[in-house]
Amino acid sequence: MLCGLACLLAVYAVYPQNGSAAGYITLPSLALIPVAIGLVAAWVWRPLKLSLGRTLLYSMVCFGASLAAAALIFREGLICVIILSPILLLGIVAGALTGRIWFRRDRTRVYLWVAPVFAGIVVAEPTWRDSHHSVVTDELRIAAPPARVWPHVLAFRPIVETPGYWLFRLGLPYPTETTNGGDFVGADRACRFSGDAVFKERIVEFAPPQRLTFDILESPPEPELLGHLEAYRGQFELRANADGTSTLLGRTWYSLQVRPAFYFDWWTHAIFSEVHLRVMRNVKRLTEIEAEAARTAGPIAEGAQGVRR
Repeated sequence: MLCGLACLLAVYAVYPQNGSAAGYITLPSLALIPVAIGLVAAWVWRPLKLSLGRTLLYSMVCFGASLAAAALIFREGLICVIILSPILLLGIVAGALTGRIWFRRDRTRVYLWVAPVFAGIVVAEPTWRDSHHSVVTDELRIAAPPARVWPHVLAFRPIVETPGYWLFRLGLPYPTETTNGGDFVGADRACRFSGDAVFKERIVEFAPPQRLTFDILESPPEPELLGHLEAYRGQFELRANADGTSTLLGRTWYSLQVRPAFYFDWWTHAIFSEVHLRVMRNVKRLTEIEAEAARTAGPIAEGAQGVRR
């Protein structure tokens, strides 16, 4: 724990984040800090000559203390703590087991340089990496042609269905409504999420009834989890199918500030997919209800004309 806090304090001194506590842990790779905690813990436990089982048990205690620190000191919310938990646990256990083997012999001189070198790696690591950019794409088949789907892509009233995704149920903001300021390039849009979170958007491509692309100009101030990544562009695309149905595709482009990228990329893809699918399923529901009503109204209208004749 002390080593991890020391690393974060060093990062604070080298890379100021304008007072945002959550921002500090996005700089060094979160795979390095828990390993450092495990290594230092193994060195402290060295005189105890712990068995493998005891080492794992003590590592779990360190893990619990680290989660408490994340919640109390860095004020991370429940969603962030859940996402951090697997990598934090694996890192601490890996560091503790490595230290258990490494510190068996008397290597006093080695101890003197291992800690500062490892701390230096943690502090310097952010300067070695490039920005991580990616795109999430999802698709859904809708039983209606693109022209009928298109109006519901542009805007829709509040979604009344309770979210099914488990992170949404735990408090992660989820989409509820989209408003549209105009059907032209340059028009403003707003995507509203639960908890009064609003993403302000601007249309950059308008090609009805095929494609709507928009830049995300402003994100909510430090919403849960999303403070660690930036979604900067979104798109809906409609493709006509030979059987008269449509395929709706939703895309979000984003950059990721937290590391290791492969781990948080997996979470980001999963969450953005659930955001896409909640919106797209609502579009599908509204469109297919409207299409069914139109099909039902057709025979009724024909029957009424026959009666009048």
